[in-house]
Amino acid sequence: MKKKPIYKTILVCLLLIPLYLFQPVSQISTEATEQDVKSTIDKYVENFVEEQRIPGASIAIVHKNDIFYSKSWGVTGESEEKVTAETPFVVGSISKSLTGLAIMRLVDAGIIQLDDPVQKYMPWFTLKDKQAASQITIKHLLTQTSGISTYSGLSISDKESTDLSAIKENVESLSNVKLTAVPGEKHQYSNANFSILGALIEEVTKQPFSEYMEEQVFSPLGMKNAAANSSMAYEKGYLSGYQSWLGHPVKSAVTYDNGGAPYGYITASTTDLVQYLKLLSRHDHNNFLSKNALNLYISPLVQTSQYRYYGLGVRISYPESKEEMIWHSGSNPDARSEVFYLPETDWGGVILTNKSHILEEKSLLYLKQGIIDILNGKEPVNAPKYKPTSQVITIAILCLLFLMFIYLLLKVKAKNVNKRGVLGIFGLILLVLAIISIPLLSYSTGTPWRTIRYFAPDIAFLAITLVTLLTLNGLLSIYISLKRRQKRQLL
Repeated sequence: MKKKPIYKTILVCLLLIPLYLFQPVSQISTEATEQDVKSTIDKYVENFVEEQRIPGASIAIVHKNDIFYSKSWGVTGESEEKVTAETPFVVGSISKSLTGLAIMRLVDAGIIQLDDPVQKYMPWFTLKDKQAASQITIKHLLTQTSGISTYSGLSISDKESTDLSAIKENVESLSNVKLTAVPGEKHQYSNANFSILGALIEEVTKQPFSEYMEEQVFSPLGMKNAAANSSMAYEKGYLSGYQSWLGHPVKSAVTYDNGGAPYGYITASTTDLVQYLKLLSRHDHNNFLSKNALNLYISPLVQTSQYRYYGLGVRISYPESKEEMIWHSGSNPDARSEVFYLPETDWGGVILTNKSHILEEKSLLYLKQGIIDILNGKEPVNAPKYKPTSQVITIAILCLLFLMFIYLLLKVKAKNVNKRGVLGIFGLILLVLAIISIPLLSYSTGTPWRTIRYFAPDIAFLAITLVTLLTLNGLLSIYISLKRRQKRQLL
């Protein structure tokens, strides 16, 4: 076999060198920049996960229909399996966005209309004010302007029901609810609105909500790991997360709630929600909704603050500007999530984490903004480290009450007589405080006690301990006072 002359090999090399040297600088620098951005996001997220003590997280970032970044950290709650991009998380109120899509599918098909009253399809639906209930439209529910309060929505939430009829039962339980505004008058974020929409879907389609979502939303969008009831969620790999106690993760004691699927208990992975982002970006799934229906879905219909609006199950910030963002947050007792899309730059992102606390919710907003800052070439904002200040103050008060209890126990055998009966009055005051403590906490926060127990378990535990010590000290003070009164009578 003949060997090729060496000069030919040298000639080929010389011809290839200019091709490399004259490769477009922009292409080389773009590749380097992309790697720098990914590295910066890596460090930023890893630092956030460590500081916030989040056991498991999964993030995906999409640009122009392509996955630019995807990474997962940590473990799930129950069996501590490794989190991946396919791991389903319960996505909280992002469920509202997906329920909104389901409604828009029915609107697009001409089966229902947004301005139709709910009672047209659900004659049994009613509230305390029968006349007002008849005026609530599908659009009022989607835009959170039905007049049903946030508190009323929370009162039917997180019931851990395994019954497939739970959605309808939740809506039926609203029959004695009073509206706090005239339908269409103002925006009041309420889980009840989307519970009603879930029941409406079941009534119109004659299918369970979970079945309709699987057939008409999850499957067409390619959301393979998504589910809308407990059996399907666990079958597809969902595992519960962690509740936060003084900032530390503790495996959740809260289970999936079938009644909550339309407003907050749909489960999905980052790969699933990437498909949702592709729909928002209009790069894919063009046949899922008509152009008019999709435009209406993400339209800023109701203003909720200076730069924020609500659409038909989505939030829109800074509409029709370069900073416009279509997004939604999600919170459950043991998970926190974010999904966002930036039309101007065509960036989108999914953030799923498996730890939650009502006082730690804002941290993920910082993470979202920090990632957006990095994508825009800015210095990322840092999330403040969570400090359980209110819990620490409560613990200090509990310590004082415990010391008081020991002091009163010692006073039981004391022989000195309280002539003024001050201790008895003091005991009554402590008992009154014990009685009103939990209702006062619920009233001041506008949150039902069950929601406090699930979303702030450490605060709920401290509140119960506070009530216990106030009661014990109150009863002991009254006992000592009565005992001394008996001694005075004997003397």
